[in-house]
Amino acid sequence: MLTEDELTACIESRRGLLTRMAASMLADSAEAEDVVQESALRALRGRKGFRSEADVCSWFQRICINTCREVARKRSSEQNRLDAARREELWRDPGYSVDPEAVAVALESGERLRGALASLTPDQRLAVVMHDLQGWKAREIAENSGLPLPTIKSHLRRGRQALVTLLAEPAR
Repeated sequence: MLTEDELTACIESRRGLLTRMAASMLADSAEAEDVVQESALRALRGRKGFRSEADVCSWFQRICINTCREVARKRSSEQNRLDAARREELWRDPGYSVDPEAVAVALESGERLRGALASLTPDQRLAVVMHDLQGWKAREIAENSGLPLPTIKSHLRRGRQALVTLLAEPAR
């Protein structure tokens, strides 16, 4: 059985990494700390149900990622879903194009990038942040989120397309 000390050691060893991941996904460092803390509490309460065939730190990461997704999903508005559908439709048009120079200029602004990331759907943001900003492989994201690998790859592709579209638009 998983002891409280083993779990606490894992939580503390991953706290910084997972807080940075959550802050990137939620664009709010205070909320990110809350997510990691809530995940730690969930893990401590659920440790009796831990099956030892999994790595305890991977199990905790999965709890943290899922908690982050829950928070992001709660925040996601109907307008964000409509905007995501509009961007997806743009990429289906063979005549659609963006100005790469406009995207490059927008990338120089951390604020523009944070705003664009915040406009992605929670699952797209998860895939893009974990893969492109945190350096995780798509397979690792799938394993830790519980989503199938093809789904993660789809969210990553759509998230990147949405970022390009958002960054190419004039600043508001």
